Amino acid sequence: MKMSLTGVFGHPHFWVKLRKGRGVIWHNAPGRRNVVNNAWQTARATLAMPLVWAMALLFAAMETSSAFPVGALQALSGTPGPPLTAFGGPELLSVAAYGLLFAAARPIGSAIAHPWLFAVAPAANVLGMLLCAGASDSAYGIASAWIGVTCVQGASALLTVMVLELLCSCSSLWVLRAVVGSALVNAPLAAIGDGAPFGGAIALLVAGSAALGLSYRAWRRGAWAPCADPVFKRIGSFPPSLVAGLAVVSAGFGFLQQLLYQQDIEVVVGVITGTKFAAVLLFVAVAGLLGSAFVAMLAKTLITFATAAFLVFLAQGGYSPLSSALMSTGYSLFEMTTYLVLAELALSLRVRPLSLLAAFYLIETVGYLVGCSLEAAADAGALDGRMVAAVLALALLVCAVWVFTEKHVNDLLWGRGGEPAAGVAAREPEGGASAEALEAAGIECDAGSAVSSAEVGDAEAVRDPAASGPYGQGVTLVAERFRLSPRETEVLRLFAAGRSAAFIAELQFVTTNTVRSHIKHIYGKCDVHSRQELITLIERATDR
Repeated sequence: MKMSLTGVFGHPHFWVKLRKGRGVIWHNAPGRRNVVNNAWQTARATLAMPLVWAMALLFAAMETSSAFPVGALQALSGTPGPPLTAFGGPELLSVAAYGLLFAAARPIGSAIAHPWLFAVAPAANVLGMLLCAGASDSAYGIASAWIGVTCVQGASALLTVMVLELLCSCSSLWVLRAVVGSALVNAPLAAIGDGAPFGGAIALLVAGSAALGLSYRAWRRGAWAPCADPVFKRIGSFPPSLVAGLAVVSAGFGFLQQLLYQQDIEVVVGVITGTKFAAVLLFVAVAGLLGSAFVAMLAKTLITFATAAFLVFLAQGGYSPLSSALMSTGYSLFEMTTYLVLAELALSLRVRPLSLLAAFYLIETVGYLVGCSLEAAADAGALDGRMVAAVLALALLVCAVWVFTEKHVNDLLWGRGGEPAAGVAAREPEGGASAEALEAAGIECDAGSAVSSAEVGDAEAVRDPAASGPYGQGVTLVAERFRLSPRETEVLRLFAAGRSAAFIAELQFVTTNTVRSHIKHIYGKCDVHSRQELITLIERATDR
C-alpha cells in the first residue's frame, strides 16, 4: 500500500502533469469523457463490493447500539451522569472483550474461519440491546443490564475484528476502495440508525450480516485476496513509542468525545455526519497528493485536528461546537488510517490477523478508557479539566513531532529494507554476492530464493537494457498502463522472467526486503494476486 495509492491517484508527479496538461483534459471532450468514465467505473466497482456495505452497515449498527449500555447504566444509578458510566463501564468491558480475543487468537486461528459467528455475533448484539432496555434498580434489572452491556460490547468487538479480518484479506487497491466507500456510506446510515435506535440498529445488523456473508463468500473465492507468497512476509516489531503514541491519541479522542456525547442527540448526529464527509475528502486529498508518504502525514493531520480541538477547548473554557467538529474530523481520519495500517501490517507481517487486530484494539480501547475516565473525573471536580486538556494537547504535540514521524511509520509498515544492508552495500560493484553473503548481511534466503552461481554469472547480461526478457514489450505496456516507477518496471521485468527475489536484490544492489516491497507494490498497482496472474496480464497487454 505504500506505493499502490500512486496507482489509484497517478504518478507522484500526477498533479504537476495535470496542471500542465489541463488543456488536454478539460478542453477536450474525449478527455473529459474518459475522466468521467474512469470515475464512474471506480465508483461502481466500489459500491458493488459487499465488504463496503458490510463495513458501513455493521459499524453504523454498532454506533447505534452503543447507546444502549450507557442508557442501561444510567437507569441503574438513576442520574444522567452516573458513576458507573462516568468511569467507563462499557469501555472497560470492551477492554476485557479484546483481551479475551487476543488470548484466544492462537486456538481460534481466525474468526472468519468460523462462519457460524456471522450469525451469533449480530444475534448477541440484539439480545444485549433487549436486556439493556429492561434495566431497572431491581435485582433482575441489574443483572439484565450488566449481561446486556456485556453482550453488546463483546459482540461489537467480535464484529469489528471479523469485518477487519476480511478487509485484511484484500489487495491494496481494494482496501483503499473499501475504506473510502464504507466511510461515505456509513455517515447517512448512522444518522438513520440514531433516528430510530432499536429498530434502526436491528435493521442495520440484519443487512450488515447479509453483506458480511456475501463478503465471506467472495473471500472464499479469493476475489480480493492479495498474493500469499511468503516473499511478502517479514518479522516485524512494534516500537514501544508507537504503542504509547496510539494510546495517547486514543486518550485524547476519548476525552473529547465524552464531551460531545453529553450534548443533545441532534447535535451529536449532525457533528458526526457532517465531519465524516469532510474527513473522507481530506483523506483522499492527502493520499492523492503525497503518495507513499500519506500514512505518516495522515497521522500528523489527525493529531493536528485533535490538538486544535484541545486548544479551542482551552480558549473557550469548556465544550464548544468548533472543538467537537475538529475532534470528530480527526477521529474519522483516525479510523480510516487505522484500517489501512492494519490491512498493510496483516499483509506484510508474519502474524495472525486476529492477534494483530485484537492487540491493536486492546491498546486503542485502553487509551480511550483512560480519556473517558479523565473527562469523568474532571466533570466530577476531582481534576481540573483545563489542566487535563493542556497535558493531553502537549502529549499529542510530542507524538506528532517525535513519535509519528515518516521514518518510524514507514519502518513499522514496510520494514527497514529501504537501505542496503551493510554486507550488501560493501560488495564490489563488479562482483556478486552469494547466498552466504546475503545471510551474513542479515537477509534470510531459502533454497528457492538463493542466488545460484549461474544467476550471478548472468548478471551482466540482464543489466543490459537490450536484454529485456521474453515479455519486454508487455512489461513496458503494463508499466505505462499502471504507472510503475522505473525501478518497479525493472523489477517487474526480472520477476516476470522467473528471477528470484535474491537474484533481483543482487542485481539492483539492494536488499531482498526492498525487492519484496517493490513486488508487493507492483501487485497492488496491477491488482493481481500471484506471479502467474501478473504474467497473464503482461501477455494480454502484448497481444493487444
